[in-house]
Amino acid sequence: MRRILLALLVGLLLYGVTLSAATGLFVAVEVEVFEPWSILHWGSWNPLEEELLSTRIQQISEEDIEAATALMETCELATDLRGAASGSCHTLTRFHFVREGHYDINPLLGQPYRIVLRNLTAGHLGLVLAVDGLNTNGSAPVVGDASDRRWILRPFQTVAVSGWQAPADEAPAFQFIAPSPSRSLVEDLRGTIQLAVYLCNPFAEEDRAESDLGEMIDQPAVPIPFVSVTTYPVETLTFDYSPDRVTLGIQCEEAPAGGIRISAVAVGTVAEQAGLLVGDIITYADAIPMNRCSDMQELLDSKSPGDRLLLKVHRSERVFLISLTLEE
Repeated sequence: MRRILLALLVGLLLYGVTLSAATGLFVAVEVEVFEPWSILHWGSWNPLEEELLSTRIQQISEEDIEAATALMETCELATDLRGAASGSCHTLTRFHFVREGHYDINPLLGQPYRIVLRNLTAGHLGLVLAVDGLNTNGSAPVVGDASDRRWILRPFQTVAVSGWQAPADEAPAFQFIAPSPSRSLVEDLRGTIQLAVYLCNPFAEEDRAESDLGEMIDQPAVPIPFVSVTTYPVETLTFDYSPDRVTLGIQCEEAPAGGIRISAVAVGTVAEQAGLLVGDIITYADAIPMNRCSDMQELLDSKSPGDRLLLKVHRSERVFLISLTLEE
């Protein structure tokens, strides 16, 4: 009977994944990028498309099964539970397996981004949010268990995390840059955003203070008690934003008189190294007319790292050719 219920839960989970790729049992995650409207830096936050690469269901470790089972028995015996404590007990009933979800996103180079997190439960959640393997709560490398510093998400709360919370009260912003100037020493984790979810133990006597996430990461964080039910995460979501195809490192828009106009050039990319500037208009690439930004993307999708690309560029009163070597 338990196996049948587990299979049904997995099926419902996978059905939910098809509806919203970055929605798990406990938390929903969306990566948004800031796209400016004008030179005045007005703009809007728009979600990036998240492609589900794989999802894996794993059994709970023996020690975590024992801890969760004991806590559920305590929850059933308790008669005076209210508020978040009651919600944390109810949330624990969802915990039947450990899910690992892997997603892919295409970053807009040179633009700031933020991570929107939504608590889907009535209990407190402990979240370890890491970029390139470094904890956004203090910048230490992530260990992978409950010893990591966590942000706390209140019941049904939604927050937007826009940068690092460093020990010296600094909050540098997230930005998609290539090549990445990552502070991480773990090369395998560069170009990744990782989220690990922990459930709250409402009966813990230990008063360990974690940090309330707040609305934005650059606002003051409020310490609140949180002790994890388990040693290891109950759910993990990983987003790969490393380049997986060749790029120029530009953002573009259609030019009124034809061609595509460069609206931004990302630092450290092929476009910057070749001398392309904001305002340049590209009319041909490899002798193919460029009338829409999608024309350039289709051409780049047919290329491989190391290929050459010949551009016809219009700048002010002159027209010239630029030849460059494509990179990831």
